[in-house]
Amino acid sequence: MEKRFFGCTYKKNSSLGRIGMCLSLLGPFFCLSPVAQTPIKIWTLKECINQALEKNIALNQSRLGNEITRITWDQSKYNTYPNLNLSDGHTIGFGRSLDPVSYTYTNQSYSSNIPALSSSVTLYNGLHNLNLMKENKLSYDAGSLDIEKQQNDLALTVLGAYMQVLLDIEAVNIAKEQMALTVVQVDRTEKYVAAGKFPELNLFQIQSQLATDKSAEVDAENTLQIARVTLMQLLELPLSDDFDIEKPNLEITLSEAAAQSSVDVYSMALTLQPQIKSAALRTQAADRDLKVAQSALFPVLGLTGTLRSSYSSLRSRVSDRLIYQQENIGYVQGNPSQPVIGLVPQNQVTSSAYPVENQLMDNFGQILNFNLTIPLFNNYQAKSAIAKSKIGIENAKLNEESVKVQLRKTIEQVYTDQNGSAKKLVAVGEQEKSEERTYGDMEKKFNAGMASTTDFLVEKNNYNKALLSKVSAKYDYIYKTKVVDFYLGKAITF
Repeated sequence: MEKRFFGCTYKKNSSLGRIGMCLSLLGPFFCLSPVAQTPIKIWTLKECINQALEKNIALNQSRLGNEITRITWDQSKYNTYPNLNLSDGHTIGFGRSLDPVSYTYTNQSYSSNIPALSSSVTLYNGLHNLNLMKENKLSYDAGSLDIEKQQNDLALTVLGAYMQVLLDIEAVNIAKEQMALTVVQVDRTEKYVAAGKFPELNLFQIQSQLATDKSAEVDAENTLQIARVTLMQLLELPLSDDFDIEKPNLEITLSEAAAQSSVDVYSMALTLQPQIKSAALRTQAADRDLKVAQSALFPVLGLTGTLRSSYSSLRSRVSDRLIYQQENIGYVQGNPSQPVIGLVPQNQVTSSAYPVENQLMDNFGQILNFNLTIPLFNNYQAKSAIAKSKIGIENAKLNEESVKVQLRKTIEQVYTDQNGSAKKLVAVGEQEKSEERTYGDMEKKFNAGMASTTDFLVEKNNYNKALLSKVSAKYDYIYKTKVVDFYLGKAITF
């Protein structure tokens, strides 16, 4: 039966267990310390993955890059809308110049103003805007899937680092337990040497083993610290001694070995993995790019509408009327001394100021302009663009095939690794049981003086290696099983 104290696992009946139970009894006295202890945050695997996905710099840069692609996609949609522009040109003339409103030359100083509101829209351009909009949409969707692939890779990396910490924690516990057992043997051997039952050489050998076990514990602690630093760096956390992770119960049975073939796993992964979907979308985007290039061969029809008016300081309001004035219209019998007076009609012209608002209203006009451009020769630019797009399609298809092949190879590798780790787990499990029995028997013989110290220490080290091999094989199998489960669409969790 196993128990824990201060983050370490121990067996109830082992020497380390007895030490742990003693320390557990002293725990309440330590808690009486007046210094407030800040609780250490225990990170679960899910929290570690979420932290990495949120803080990873490269991943956030990819998100920003894809956001630019989304803006480009939005802009291609907006390009199909009519534009609207308001313009206003104000002119001040001196000396002889042409009045832009009346189109007459003048030597007077003047000012003029021509406001206009215009809008234009492309009615047809070989479906260029429509195909470009769809191409950008496909590129954005593919970029989103690429980010998902990047997230999956990061999550698997965090899983591996997390599992390494768990493995190293167990390795430290094993090293502590082995050292505790050696301490017990040193104490027992000292008593036997004092009683004359063992030669002093036995004591020297056991003490040497204790020093070796202490060194192994230090190495295990250092390895654990390196694993913790690696995990913290993946989470973009500064180095801290207050970092700890959850230790789930990961005991496994051999019946958990993968039942599906690599072909089954690959078939499932083809429908789930984002890199497969992304490659397919990029092939579709390449097809749209070809249509965009081909649109340069079609005529372009545009429509422009304008509302405009004008004002000039030279203009005035002119009015005329018919008046009758008395004038000499002849003579009686040609005698100048007898003039004939009559009413003669005359046109009287008068001018007055022409207000700005009246000019703008009177000069208001509307214009519709259709513009048709038919491409005849463009230095083979359209032909070159079409040729490049066709090559792009072939390259996209090859990339799609390459992604599928790479996924197949990866799954074949992880599937083979999982099967190999399962076989190794069975082998080291049998080895550990055998070494445990042999070590137990050797310990009894050594305590009874029926085995040499050298034989005992050799068997003790063999048993220690078997324990470490079993722990390593267990975590290796669990990790590789989680990777296979990931390709089957299962969540990365315990």
